[in-house]
Amino acid sequence: MASVADHPILKGLNNAQRRAVSSSSATVAILAGPGSGKTHTLTSRVVWLVDEVGYRPQDVVVATFTVKAAREMMDRIGRALGGGREKKLILGTFHSICRRYLSAYGGKIGLPKDFGIADDKDSRGIVERVCKRLKLTLDPPTARAWISKQKAGGSEKESARAKKPPGKSLGLQELQTCYDEYQKQLERSNLLDYDDLLVRCVELLRKFPSCVSNIQSVLIDEYQDTNGIQYELMKLFAQHRSRITIVGDPDQSIYGWRSAEIGNLWRLLREFKGTEEVSLEDNYRSSQSILNLSLQVIQQDKDRYKKVLKPVHTRGSRPVLRKLKNAYAEADWIVCEMRRVIMMSGNMLTHSDVAILLRSAALSRHIESTLGKAGIAYKMVGGFKFYDRAEIKTLLDYLRVVHQPHNNDALSRIMNVPKRGIGEGTIKNLIEEAEQASMSLWTLLVKHCRGQRTAKTKITKHTEQRITGGLIRVIEDLRKISAHTDDVSGDSDGLVGLIHQLIKLLDFERFLKDTHPDDHEQRWANVQEFINVAADFVRDLEQTGDDTLPEIQGLQQSVETELLPRFLANVSLASDVQTGEDGENKPLVTISTIHAAKGLEWPVVFIPAVYQGSIPHARSEDQNEERRLLYVAMTRAKCLLYLSCPTYRSNSSDEPCELSSFVATISRSFLEKGPCLDRPVMEQIAQIVKRKLPSNEAIYGSLPSMYSPEDDFGCGPESEQDNRRNTSRQIGASIDAPPAKRPRLSAPAGGYDSSKELDWRKDYATTMEQSSNFTLKKSGTKTLHMLLQLAT
Repeated sequence: MASVADHPILKGLNNAQRRAVSSSSATVAILAGPGSGKTHTLTSRVVWLVDEVGYRPQDVVVATFTVKAAREMMDRIGRALGGGREKKLILGTFHSICRRYLSAYGGKIGLPKDFGIADDKDSRGIVERVCKRLKLTLDPPTARAWISKQKAGGSEKESARAKKPPGKSLGLQELQTCYDEYQKQLERSNLLDYDDLLVRCVELLRKFPSCVSNIQSVLIDEYQDTNGIQYELMKLFAQHRSRITIVGDPDQSIYGWRSAEIGNLWRLLREFKGTEEVSLEDNYRSSQSILNLSLQVIQQDKDRYKKVLKPVHTRGSRPVLRKLKNAYAEADWIVCEMRRVIMMSGNMLTHSDVAILLRSAALSRHIESTLGKAGIAYKMVGGFKFYDRAEIKTLLDYLRVVHQPHNNDALSRIMNVPKRGIGEGTIKNLIEEAEQASMSLWTLLVKHCRGQRTAKTKITKHTEQRITGGLIRVIEDLRKISAHTDDVSGDSDGLVGLIHQLIKLLDFERFLKDTHPDDHEQRWANVQEFINVAADFVRDLEQTGDDTLPEIQGLQQSVETELLPRFLANVSLASDVQTGEDGENKPLVTISTIHAAKGLEWPVVFIPAVYQGSIPHARSEDQNEERRLLYVAMTRAKCLLYLSCPTYRSNSSDEPCELSSFVATISRSFLEKGPCLDRPVMEQIAQIVKRKLPSNEAIYGSLPSMYSPEDDFGCGPESEQDNRRNTSRQIGASIDAPPAKRPRLSAPAGGYDSSKELDWRKDYATTMEQSSNFTLKKSGTKTLHMLLQLAT
């Protein structure tokens, strides 16, 4: 009989990973540092529980934090399990899993079957109106954040809030008033916000534990990001058998501002005494030098959970800490160094292998400008997403109103789209009137237009007619169609037909031409892509089958048959999915906030603006979390890591920048300039990225004449400002290297072929506006003229 170590699921795993996957303990805490193979370990654990232990897939809950992570996990598990069994797992984000339970059993706690989901914009709008109507002295965004924190904290936070003696603080009283009225408005609109999905699911599972009586095991990914309510959900999902596996890394807990509680690890170990702890210490991502310096940063936190990381790769080149005169010079140096790395690799590395990670998105301005002048295409992670584009938001709001007419915020956004002669002031007054009368905006409009009630807000006869014919009738006609969109057989007259009919009734293509004459074609293309999204959704349902929960004997389950609410929920919960991106395969540099880069990796990483006030951020109240943020950024790098700090923030500023305290004490461990990219260094990089390094002849034969292979940015007799002007001119004009400041390497025998030299004018340029949708266009005459002016 084969030993456990020989089991197929365990092949390719190291000893710690095998122990985590095959553990027989009821609760297992897998502490996985960056690059240690945590996703592979967690998915292998799921497969082990199904194939080896014998749990039914539908009795296993796997909770993640992003739709992207859930899809990746589903794909990996599917390849290992086979037979489509992964589709039966209760796998998804916390919010999507909770929605499934509320859809099936929400009636038990008085939740209407057709509840909708209020997005962030809906929530903000309701809070703003509550503050204005009740004349509260609160800042609406602050009030909204406070409400979210109360819900995210779970029952402990709720209990603490309830015990606070009244009258102690006017601000607290107003916050509580805002909270209560906000909830009333959500209930009148039959909406749950994102936090409510979790809160109401906790209520359901507490009152009716039989809903999860079938659950054998619960697995939580990115456990360090859980907040109080998610911790309670984990326990409630597992309440019948207390079998829990968590995977996380306290050193990567960077979402305190989103109510994540780093103390949840200690809470788990305290409440589940027999928990087996397994540390994954082998790092498969970064070179030894990068890992060593990253650990020097994180180990400054003396209160952290003590664990180590062992590099699997070779030592590699030491990370760089470059000091530049200002942010402009910093951006120029990044582009020059990026170009040097790619050239010295013989194009083994490309722009797609490079990431620039920022503490805040506002720092990207100089970098985007410099990349644009250099003709280097880039993408912005965290830019405008497909569902945030104006034309798509309009169609979605119409569909939300078709599904749930009492959604005041969605209805208010489409009342005058297309224009029906209703001004913003009139819309605000109508919402205010409706909410004061404890009715929905839809009810008020219908009653007014049908003569059952006269609105106090003035509506002209002409506007009334347009509301009746162009809005109410359209919505009611579409609601009749929607009632029959429950066929998942691929019938084009179902959900897709509903959207086609909506576009036709609105004459949406004409509307886009009239309102956006300059880019209506691109916007119309987005509309067509939206139709494809709906078609793909229907097709996926055909292939994956129903997402209903497993039947539990003696427990009645509501069955959701209509496609529209399921489609809208899918859109609402897919907030981190980019759709409709340009299909070109052109290499793109990635610009990203550090938060958005978590879980990703690149061979080359630049981290600019490493100074006090940037990281740690001036407004941060948690220095340890800021340190963890820098640690996360540094451990995204595989081969080359560059940190930089400007001496002054801009050309005109005399305000000096102080080097971040996180690196100031270890600054001597860094290189002061970019490393010498000689053959041994490049061979180590090739080994880490598992690529073939071109020959020396190929590399040096492609270099421009008189090119310096060293990082000599800022060297020479000229001033730093002169150097910036020179470098900018080079970047804008061609790919040629800076003027000679030291002896250059001559091209090898055979010479340099100038026909291979790239010209930025023939390249692609991505502007700040274009980066929002990652669409790249060849520079036209107007853009060319503009860039020529910028370059000179």
